[in-house]
Amino acid sequence: MKSPKVAVIGLGTMGAQCLWQLSRRGIDVTGYETYAPGHARAGAGGDSRLFRTVELEDARYSPVVARADELWDELQKESRRELRTITGVLLTGAPEDPEMQRAVQNAAATGTPHMIWNERTLVRRIPQFRPDPGDIAIWDARGGFIRPELSVATAAGVAERLGARVCRNRQVLDVSQSSDRVHIRTDAGTDIYDRAIVAVGAWTPKLLPRFRDLILPRRLISAWFFARDAEYLAGLPPFIRPLSTYAYGVPTVDGNAVKIGLGFAHHMRADDPDRVERTVQPDELAPFQEVVQRYLPGLDPHPMRTETYLEGYTPTRREWIGEHPDMPGVLVLAGFSGHGFKECPAIGEAAVDRLLGSTPTVDLDFLEDGRAPF
Repeated sequence: MKSPKVAVIGLGTMGAQCLWQLSRRGIDVTGYETYAPGHARAGAGGDSRLFRTVELEDARYSPVVARADELWDELQKESRRELRTITGVLLTGAPEDPEMQRAVQNAAATGTPHMIWNERTLVRRIPQFRPDPGDIAIWDARGGFIRPELSVATAAGVAERLGARVCRNRQVLDVSQSSDRVHIRTDAGTDIYDRAIVAVGAWTPKLLPRFRDLILPRRLISAWFFARDAEYLAGLPPFIRPLSTYAYGVPTVDGNAVKIGLGFAHHMRADDPDRVERTVQPDELAPFQEVVQRYLPGLDPHPMRTETYLEGYTPTRREWIGEHPDMPGVLVLAGFSGHGFKECPAIGEAAVDRLLGSTPTVDLDFLEDGRAPF
């Protein structure tokens, strides 16, 4: 049977991985990107993203992360680029916190390499980090950080070398379906395909109006802080805290600063992602400074850099992956809610399996829980 002609709209975190997977299978595929793969105007910016193998939330994510772990290695080998660095990741919080309890259970159940430390051991092992009284820590030995911009550009570049077409600086204005053909209207005309994947993040409700009540764009901020002392950051790993005191940090590669990110309560609604405020206001820095002073007192509390990003959220903050309700030839990937980067190779592979009618390598059916009725 003749393989389908496929379009991938949006070559960011998920779309670039879908393009790579389709090209690996010899599919006739074209990718569309408003700018170019690896740009930092949407969700894949900020130099680093956490990679964790210890799951704080639903245990059903663990096989997805395990498959992503394998695929990150494959993409690095195929591209000869270091996209991910294994450093270990520190998960720390109160032992009674439900997410910490789930993390301990999930790590034990999956056999994930890890250690559990009490507060005393944590302070001895990671002296820069000042935990809350009574905290425990889980050391995720296989964790580390991913380079998001490079990873997106690399996945799209490998796909292009395998035969995919990449339309850079090409804005998609409309997606429609007539009979069994999908029409992609761009600022350069209309192209026709058998099937399409739409992975445009925060722009999903603009391109696909049916998703206006399901995918909510939000503006995220990252802030970078220098250390007061040149030696302070030596040996500090990436870290994350659970929802009750949510924050994460990733040291920069040069060892001079730490990137800090905050949780959902600090991700502001962005009704139009094309008109979002990119400048961070002084009052928005206070929550970052509180985290720094509370957990990393050796950092200068005045950030040397801030950046803003855009993500799409579902009401439940669980991913939405499925056919468009009015266009069965269009598969939509949306609502990754700020936590999809570590899993994106596995999700891209599973999405392509679904599009082509193959048996998925990992089970994503539990993500259907995140669907809201249309």
